Amino acid sequence: MDAIQTAKDFVVREGILTGTSGGGVLSAAIKLVEDNDFPDGTSILAILADTGERYLSAQLFEDIPIDMTEEEKKLAASTPSCPPPPPGLPEVFPFATKWVQNEIDSHKVIIFSLEYCEFCWTLTGFLDALGVAYHKIDIDSFEYAKDDLGNKYRSALSQLTDCKTFPQFFINGKFVGGAVDACMMWKKKEESSKSDGNALRGMLQKVGIKGGNGNFNDYQGDPFEFLPKWMTQNPLRTK
Repeated sequence: MDAIQTAKDFVVREGILTGTSGGGVLSAAIKLVEDNDFPDGTSILAILADTGERYLSAQLFEDIPIDMTEEEKKLAASTPSCPPPPPGLPEVFPFATKWVQNEIDSHKVIIFSLEYCEFCWTLTGFLDALGVAYHKIDIDSFEYAKDDLGNKYRSALSQLTDCKTFPQFFINGKFVGGAVDACMMWKKKEESSKSDGNALRGMLQKVGIKGGNGNFNDYQGDPFEFLPKWMTQNPLRTK
């Protein structure tokens, strides 16, 4: 709890958003100072390894209301804003296109994702609940940082799917879409009285994938439960 509280205090007092581990490191550094009589002028170095974006729907912020308060709305309205610029991606190289296509062809179920993308977590959480095995490539991970490989692969992927958002989800070589697409396709099957080969369940079964226990773990829930609660279009956001 010290780690979580320290991370919250840090963002309120200093305006620096760090994660639970960052809060833990800072908490330990503060305790080190409190428990020792260091000479004047001593500097204590605390390295906060990550930011807090990945925890927006986790325990670190669970006591923060889903919707902004009136005070927060006034603060937001007081500062001009504009959408962030699109990522500057390199040209499409043949080797990158070949790599992307090979990865797609090599796995029955594959997800191209971003490490800190909550919609990517939506899709993986949903597939985990179904017991569907998948291969996941975090295209922005350090593994693909050298020579800007990640962005080169991203350019090739975007050209292939005509889609720039993530995750990008494939079943047996066919581009399915993103997290919301997968959720809607599952609900479409659940609401249909007949087998629908275009629905997610039908697509998976068609290539021999039946998930956990051979019946997708008999999942009876609403896949929207995996969407971020801050998403205003999520019908389960207040549940």
